[in-house]
Amino acid sequence: MEESTLIVEAILFSSGRALHPSDIASASGIDVKEVRKALRKLSRNYATRSTALEIVRTGEKFSMQIKKEFSRPAMTLAPTEMPRDLLRTMAVIAYSQPILQSELARKRGPRVYEEIARLRDMGLVSVRPRGHTIELTTSNRFAEFFGIEAKNSSEVRKFFEKATSGSG
Repeated sequence: MEESTLIVEAILFSSGRALHPSDIASASGIDVKEVRKALRKLSRNYATRSTALEIVRTGEKFSMQIKKEFSRPAMTLAPTEMPRDLLRTMAVIAYSQPILQSELARKRGPRVYEEIARLRDMGLVSVRPRGHTIELTTSNRFAEFFGIEAKNSSEVRKFFEKATSGSG
């Protein structure tokens, strides 16, 4: 494989999120046209070989991720990359769902609005309008992200008790 394709692959692997070709070009110094060519080549390559990874296009952005059929075993040991405050906000949502954003703000403070926006961007919470506020629940991606099998709210609660224990 060409060096530029390998550089694009390395950037996708290390980013941990979807990137626009222009972001990859800026980070690598490779022309955007060449980045797009490398992304097409990588997508074909990963689609045709036996691997647990895939290159996924979402809108105009690309990411490298674990194929769905391999996500459960991989997530059992993967670190959860979420700041503790964000994890606590997620825990309150999971415990109390459905919960109104206004109620969550009373419990967690004004920074919760930014945290909710981050959780929405991560696809971990679902929202529904409720009067002048919104109702929050965990999304379908929630259990997959945390690598847990949450059959009921008590299992979700136990997971978050363990994840947030020992913090002050």
